[in-house]
Amino acid sequence: MRTAAAVLLFALAGAAAAGQRGDYAQEWPLRLAREDGGAFRVVLSEAIYRAAHDPALADIEVFNAAGESLPATLLGPEGASAQEWPRQTLDVPWFLLPPAAAPDTADWNLRAERDAAGRVLRIDASMNGDAAAAAAPRELLLDLSQIRAPLAALRLDWADDAAAFQTAVTLSASDDLQHWQRIGDGLLADLRNGAERLRRDRIELGSARAFRYLRIAANTAPLPPLRAVRAEAAPPPPEPEWRWLSVTGEAVREGEQTYYRYRLPARIPVRQLDVRAEAGNSLATWTVASREQDKGQWITRAGPWTGYRVASGDSVESSTPQQLSAPVRDRDWRISATPEPNVPPSLVLGYRPEVLVFLAQGEGPYTIAAGSASARRRDAPVATLLDALRQRHGADWKPYPAVPETGRPLAGDAALVAKPPPPKPQDWRGIALWIVLVGGSLLIVAMALSLLRKRPGP
Repeated sequence: MRTAAAVLLFALAGAAAAGQRGDYAQEWPLRLAREDGGAFRVVLSEAIYRAAHDPALADIEVFNAAGESLPATLLGPEGASAQEWPRQTLDVPWFLLPPAAAPDTADWNLRAERDAAGRVLRIDASMNGDAAAAAAPRELLLDLSQIRAPLAALRLDWADDAAAFQTAVTLSASDDLQHWQRIGDGLLADLRNGAERLRRDRIELGSARAFRYLRIAANTAPLPPLRAVRAEAAPPPPEPEWRWLSVTGEAVREGEQTYYRYRLPARIPVRQLDVRAEAGNSLATWTVASREQDKGQWITRAGPWTGYRVASGDSVESSTPQQLSAPVRDRDWRISATPEPNVPPSLVLGYRPEVLVFLAQGEGPYTIAAGSASARRRDAPVATLLDALRQRHGADWKPYPAVPETGRPLAGDAALVAKPPPPKPQDWRGIALWIVLVGGSLLIVAMALSLLRKRPGP
């Protein structure tokens, strides 16, 4: 099994495309559900569809931090279904802080040491005198500076034989260990009643943004002796089943017929469509067609069908969207209507986003790039790898999610301009052959003239 997996990974590495990041218009950093996931799936966002230039979405690639293209393949929307993943837990470096309510006569020694990356290496805290025995720790410093994934909660682990306690806690956050802001509250408890036990060791972090350091302050009782502190990675955001794109058009007169033309801004795989007339009640017969090229043949995609919208009180009744037999990525769309509306209607297109599955290789962070007139992804046999992993983990197994974050430009619009073909190499053999042929012809002509001059007269 291991040998087969190694051979497969080698084949995947050889199938990676040779594209360059600089050949693309934009890129989006990827936030991984867990750092050691191995294989990941990216649900294509509308921004990525808008940036794509190739009709088959071959100009979408994933790169690692070194700019190397990673093995990837494009799958249908069924690969985007959300799945409840085991929550990833990460060990967090933690340090006990001196009690805030220590006696005034206590003599404290406090020293914090950090490296160049901001990671806390050591906090030394000691108290001289009898106050050391009376003071118990009530504050905890957590170093999150090396954790990239967003966090959902913290778990504190203490010994099973620790004394019973209950305390409210306050969470504060900082990026520099000097300026702190309060971000939430929680409760820790370990209570017993005979054979019954109630233990609460989890603190929710809510929707607070990522900070480098957190401080947990116990308000009503000291913290028990801790063995470890762990963080739970936040689950990926839910993935919608259907997404909708509304496009406005313009009226175009062709002979006796008025059409309404639309230009799609994104390479979405359209599976449903609807036509929405101006606000108010409407009734019309619609026909929708599309084409990829400006001078190509129009292909009817839906209709004719009767579309309506009737408002009655607080409710609105409308016709259902039209289903397409296969996904369509055409750029140009056209609507004809009977009777003709007063203003161009809106074309509403429904699609289920596709998924790009890639194999993580090299160091992160990883990025997904899109939009190029020259670079093309060569799909790797990732499906073979997924089949092997499903046999091991179950039929419902899916790669871990990788969520695109805010995009940034690379080559911009210059990447969408086709590069001129390289000049053809000079065909020196052809030139030499012509020289030989012409030279031979001249030689024959010269010989014929020489013979004519030497021919004796009558």
